[in-house]
Amino acid sequence: MKNLITGSRAVAVVIVLSGLSGSAVVLRAGGQQGPQDRYPTRGGQQSGSQDPRQHGYEHAYRDGADRGRQDREAGRRYNFKDNDYQSGALEYQGSFGDKAQYMSGYREGFKAGYDDGYYDRPGQYQQLYARPSDGRWDSTRGGANTPRSGGSIDDAFDTGYSSGVTAGQQDQRRNVRSNYRGTPAYQNADAGYRPGAGDRNAYTLQFRDGFERGYADGYGRTQHSSDGGGYFPTPDPTGHIDTRDGQKTTTRTITVPGNQLWTTTNIRVNQGDPFQLQVTGEVRFSANANDRAASYGSVTPKYLPGSPLPQALAGALIGRIDNGLPFGIGNQTTLSMPASGILYLGINDDNVSNNAGEFKVVLTW
Repeated sequence: MKNLITGSRAVAVVIVLSGLSGSAVVLRAGGQQGPQDRYPTRGGQQSGSQDPRQHGYEHAYRDGADRGRQDREAGRRYNFKDNDYQSGALEYQGSFGDKAQYMSGYREGFKAGYDDGYYDRPGQYQQLYARPSDGRWDSTRGGANTPRSGGSIDDAFDTGYSSGVTAGQQDQRRNVRSNYRGTPAYQNADAGYRPGAGDRNAYTLQFRDGFERGYADGYGRTQHSSDGGGYFPTPDPTGHIDTRDGQKTTTRTITVPGNQLWTTTNIRVNQGDPFQLQVTGEVRFSANANDRAASYGSVTPKYLPGSPLPQALAGALIGRIDNGLPFGIGNQTTLSMPASGILYLGINDDNVSNNAGEFKVVLTW
């Protein structure tokens, strides 16, 4: 078996940080940073903003919080680096607005989220994401978690995440056990959907992905986890599933397109879960027909400094839990999950827009 990093006959799991650099924040007299300075609010009324910098801050805050929380839970030292913002550049879309402004906000939001996640602080999910109510989506609000003009399946995650934050906070205030699956918003999974957003089933999967993660943040990750992580056994062979649901071995096949940086498996895993993998297929990771990659990476071999795992071969199959550290998968046949959350599979590339091909991944747990 070829090593994910060097191409030699070995099996390796690689976990490295990826990213960019920081940005200015408002300081109080004497240089002290106050809570409201660190967390830009939405026009004082959580009303939202189409400003690209604010948009970047909102997207990055939850990314950084995931990263910081996983570092804390794994017992890793505080490990925030200047290049930890690269994921913001890789996932940027033109609909987000001016890229320089977006990245300025992203850098600031990632650092704020990482600090809150690492130090287990309550965070500012209500100020940044919560909706005024759990009713019909108000398309005039703007902001990172509001459907953008033209629509896209990607918007479904943001809409679901914001709805989940609100529902989680409501359940926490009511002092009821966390149960994201029992909420009407999760069951319907169509808030914010418009015909222009594409296939409704695809929208539903993305919405529920975002809703589950937002609910946990709104309810409070620590309390959510001690409350069983919202776990209620409801096996679903096609949609979202929790590895604790099955009473016997469960298998799911995921298609990982080469032109998409991350693909959700819709599987909630738990730290230490043992998985078996079978990976087939091939991707082309540039417009050059010779830039081909099997699951272990480039057959040439090639490396890409701007990819999520720059020390791993270009085009390799990689993974992450929520927005935590990316980790190498390659052609491994067994893998122990490094954290708890939604499992994503991806392509180790710095620009997936000109890619082709796909991997078929059979997961068994």
